[in-house]
Amino acid sequence: MLHRLSTLASQFRADRETALRTVSGPVLVWESAPAQLLPVMRSEGLTHTGRRPQPGSVEPIVFVAHPRQCGASPEVTVGRGPECDIVLAEPTVSRMHARFRQEPHTGVWSVTDLGSHNGTYQNGVLICPGRPAPLFRRASLRLGGVEVLFLQPCAFEEYVRSYFQPSPVRLTRRG
Repeated sequence: MLHRLSTLASQFRADRETALRTVSGPVLVWESAPAQLLPVMRSEGLTHTGRRPQPGSVEPIVFVAHPRQCGASPEVTVGRGPECDIVLAEPTVSRMHARFRQEPHTGVWSVTDLGSHNGTYQNGVLICPGRPAPLFRRASLRLGGVEVLFLQPCAFEEYVRSYFQPSPVRLTRRG
C-alpha cells in the first residue's frame, strides 16, 4: 500500500497511535519518484527545507511493507511486475527484484535479491543474490536504479518529523 508522506505526517500530528497502526511495520520511502509516476502526488505544502516545492516536484512516496493479500506469506516482494506486493514501475527494476522477510523468531527483517539484472545494494554494498541481508532500524537500498529508504516504524516517525521541520534560520552579520 502506498501513501503520500504529507498524509502520514498529518496523521502523526493528529493521532500518533492511529498513525503507528497504519504504519504497523517497516516502510520503503522513495524520495525521488519520477513526477510522471503519480501526478496526483504533487506536494501543495512546504518542502522539508520550509520552502515551496519546485513546479513538477513530487513528494516522497511511502510503501508500507505488507503482503497485498491477507493471510499470504509473510514475505513482501518488490519489483516491476504487477504480481509484486510493492510495484516500482522503473525499467532498471526487475519484474521480481527482491524480497523482504521478517524472521519469526528474532523479528529481524532482511532483504534478499531474487537474481535481479541490475542488483540490489544495501548502504552501497551489493547484496549477493539469494542470500538474505539483515535490515535493522534504517537502511539505504538501491534496487536497480531506484533508491529507497527502509525504515522501521520508530525510524520512520523520526524521518517524518525531520522532513517537515523547517530549516534553521541563519543570522549573518554584515560588516
